[in-house]
Amino acid sequence: MSVEVMRSVIDAAEGRVPVDTLFTNAQIVDVYGQRVAPGSVAVKDGVIVGVLYDGRDDAAGTYEAAEVIDCQGRYIAPGFIDGHLHIESSNIRPAEYARMAATRGTTTAIADSHEIANVSGLDGLRFMIEDGRRAPISIKYMMPSCVPALPDEQAGAVITAADMQAFFAEYPGDVFGLGEMMNLPGVFMADPETCARIDAANQTPSKQVDGHAPLVAGKDLNAYAAAGIIADHESTIPEEALDKLSRGMYVMLREGTCSHDLANLSPMLLENPARARRCCFATDDRAPSDALSTGMIDNACRVAIEAGIDPVVAISMASLSTAEAFGLDHGCRDPHELRGAIAPGKRADLLVLDDLTFATAPHRVYAAGALVAQDGTFVGEIAPEMAEVAALADELRASVKLPKLSLDVFDYAFKPGEAVIDVVPGKAITGMARPENAEGLRRIMLIERHGRGVSLQAEGADGDGPAGLGLVGKHIGRGWVRGFTITGGAIASTIGHDSHNVCVVGDNAADMMAAVEAVGQGGHVLVRNGEVVARIPLALGGLMSEGTAEDVAAQHDDFMVKARAMGIEPPLDPIMGIIFLPLPVIPTLRIRPEGMFDVTTFTYAD
Repeated sequence: MSVEVMRSVIDAAEGRVPVDTLFTNAQIVDVYGQRVAPGSVAVKDGVIVGVLYDGRDDAAGTYEAAEVIDCQGRYIAPGFIDGHLHIESSNIRPAEYARMAATRGTTTAIADSHEIANVSGLDGLRFMIEDGRRAPISIKYMMPSCVPALPDEQAGAVITAADMQAFFAEYPGDVFGLGEMMNLPGVFMADPETCARIDAANQTPSKQVDGHAPLVAGKDLNAYAAAGIIADHESTIPEEALDKLSRGMYVMLREGTCSHDLANLSPMLLENPARARRCCFATDDRAPSDALSTGMIDNACRVAIEAGIDPVVAISMASLSTAEAFGLDHGCRDPHELRGAIAPGKRADLLVLDDLTFATAPHRVYAAGALVAQDGTFVGEIAPEMAEVAALADELRASVKLPKLSLDVFDYAFKPGEAVIDVVPGKAITGMARPENAEGLRRIMLIERHGRGVSLQAEGADGDGPAGLGLVGKHIGRGWVRGFTITGGAIASTIGHDSHNVCVVGDNAADMMAAVEAVGQGGHVLVRNGEVVARIPLALGGLMSEGTAEDVAAQHDDFMVKARAMGIEPPLDPIMGIIFLPLPVIPTLRIRPEGMFDVTTFTYAD
């Protein structure tokens, strides 16, 4: 904090100069004191400069203010911080994500944009940062640590430790820390490049490294924590979460669209509420249809409260705990950077709430003192798109480069006893089965879409055979999945974590081929009897729509209705279900362009 800023804040705190806004007649959610108490909050230049509690501070008088807002007994709480998310997984660009998030009380997002980085590398990150600058809420970007997720993944880009360091210099302050470290073997084996990437976090403002350690325990977890990785959002059972807390890590309780872990983990907090101080909330991946209807971090608060967690504790986990995890809560620096509580010297990210049930959107949402949302409606401002952002967006509109494919590629037989993906609805993890017949199974394929197959075909990879057959086992993976009950058609998507190759699941070869052909330059496609019956266009990198959150939500709802009619029954989400099937860093069995991959052994399964 500069001396000039410090003197200005002190003058306002002492009442020597008028403040901009004074919130009166409020029930203040005090996350430091773990209480709710009546009082008033003063804001100047986007910073909280004064908090006065009724009774205790009556002798201090009040503040002169340009605007007085009577909260009429409503609660006033800190703005929410989403501890880990991928904006691209909401299928909307950053500025539009910010508009949506603001309406649900998220005023800070800790975003890991490794989705677009796996498609378009550093230019993809430039687009995210520049577009995010248009938003009124704060988006803190973590540098993707694993592009690709594994060293031999067929992604669209590679980002090295040297690339990271150069990017930090290009965007000083914009890249907040290092994103989830998914290369577990690299950490466990002290791989020099992996260690160099972790060390690169020292050049970022937070100096923090986010984690990704599903089912990691014992000496491996010791090594992971010792490397300086501060947090993890992959815990699914209380024992796993407690293991990580006990190693000094923060645990992010994930409540997204695909993964709903909060209810399973809440017994750990009910057993000992003190553990909540090292626990935060994260959405990870949240579809607009869910975000607009039931919320984001406010939804996590509601789920926690319904599980028996005290509302003030839940709000603390949604604000202060996350701020502490990333070093955003303290220090003698620009007060616009400090947040997580209603206290002097913190950024004025504030929620005015009718009650503490989170049954509806916040009554009012303030970001740095400015009103950005009211009763679920965005009332803030999104800055116009600049020429640089538009140019970067143009590059993202040509990201899908698929090889030529014949029907023979999609038509293959089941081999008794071969490894089959077992879908676990509502979870990112999968199982592995070895059935003796194909009853109840569906074909699954993953087709590299970043141009490798196109190049090999140009060199004659297929020979005189059917188009694409020469790429099978190299750039086209084929297998089977159980529990993905689509009937009479196929579903395809250009989203396939984390390399985002084209994944297709279906019960017949013709519809699978039609679905792949229909994805165009990006999106989710549902085909029945050769006809496209539902589509969600995702033109930006094959990941993000150019429409609004409401547009995507409406398309998603239509997609869901059509998918349900084709036999994909709850609790399986057809979109979230398919896009995680290629993810090679979460157990157990996954599909890669080379074939079926056992994450537990890091070997290909026959």
